[in-house]
Amino acid sequence: MQRFLVTCALIASLVLASQAQDRDGPALPIILDQADSIVGSGPIATGTREFVGHVRFTQGNVTVECDRAIHNVASNSVELFSNVKIQQQGLVLLAPYVTYSGTTNIAVAPRGVTVRDKQSTIQSRYATYSTTTHIVVFRDSVLARDSAQLWADTLVYDRDADTTVATGRVMIVDTMQHLVTKSAYAFRDPALKIMRLRGDAHVWQWSEPSEATKAGDTLYLNADRITSKTDEGGTSYLAETSVAMTRGNVAARCDSLLANRAAGRTDLFGHPVVWSDSMQLHADTIVASGEADQLRSVVGRGSAILVSQSDSVRTDRYDQIAGSVVSLAIEQDTIRNLEAVGDAQSITFRTEDEQAEGLAKVASDTIRVLFDNGQLTDVVWLGGVEGEHHPEPVVAGKAETYRLPQFRWRTDRPRARPLPQAPVVRLRK
Repeated sequence: MQRFLVTCALIASLVLASQAQDRDGPALPIILDQADSIVGSGPIATGTREFVGHVRFTQGNVTVECDRAIHNVASNSVELFSNVKIQQQGLVLLAPYVTYSGTTNIAVAPRGVTVRDKQSTIQSRYATYSTTTHIVVFRDSVLARDSAQLWADTLVYDRDADTTVATGRVMIVDTMQHLVTKSAYAFRDPALKIMRLRGDAHVWQWSEPSEATKAGDTLYLNADRITSKTDEGGTSYLAETSVAMTRGNVAARCDSLLANRAAGRTDLFGHPVVWSDSMQLHADTIVASGEADQLRSVVGRGSAILVSQSDSVRTDRYDQIAGSVVSLAIEQDTIRNLEAVGDAQSITFRTEDEQAEGLAKVASDTIRVLFDNGQLTDVVWLGGVEGEHHPEPVVAGKAETYRLPQFRWRTDRPRARPLPQAPVVRLRK
């Protein structure tokens, strides 16, 4: 009865003349539900009230609990101390200290905070929460956990849209998807299963060891922008601008890339080049295909050329095979055979007992090549064959002049980066 009488006596002073409005109605008052003791000072309309012990008050569907609170009537605000707990429609905010404005309906936690909502738990050193827009902004040492873990400098969580935007040293680890990412910016929409990375974006995705290889396989992807989407067809990646990729013994660069590991297909566009062993494939577009995480073929279309530097002593000599389409068959990350179709041409340098023996230059409708351990062994020319042999005395010192029109050679082969270590987050106590 005494608590009831105290509460009734203070209702008038605790109903704040808030100018903020809830999304669905007019301004809502802040109402004290309970407190063990109350100390007031100053006029009722402009003074302060201190509440100590089991403090609880509400504003609409927002419930606030703490050990101690100071209510400034004039500024329409409350300071909350020790074991602060704010709840709204499933969201729970925990912090040692919070300021809450009845005018803006914004809670500020400047000394560390933990927010739980649905299946997510997010921690940071600083956060703000709007009870009207339902947007939480986390800053400094952010760590979010749901089906994955996310680290960032800043994270904006929109409860209504169920999306997050992370910026500054963003890292995501998803062990269920065998996925790790790093970037300067990340947008996640769990409902649509979409993630967008920007700013020197990196993706590592690995597979479990297979029966065939007894080992796993890791895809490494780096680009200015990477977008991933997961559906019944698996996870697909769209990488744009300065794209680099490695997978086993194969590497690639291009302007844009579209990959789906479940479908076993990767399309490369915009000056693509694929490295395998000592060979490079250049074309207008390149498609890599496989199954069960094993690369089976690589096809270059449009001004396609395969270039190999097979002579480690005479580094100015390149074997070259070109055509409208160049197809490679691959087993265990090693090229087994090749076929060039459409205005096919080849230049192959010959050696005998490690002695240079000149070169053969041939044009035909189709060229088929066999490899052994990555080294060219047999070449077959089919249809409209025209060829010429250049003896070593003619070739010596002039090897760089024997280039097909499509010839290109790049030395910027990408290398896979090791998986990064997860950041260590230390929150204020």
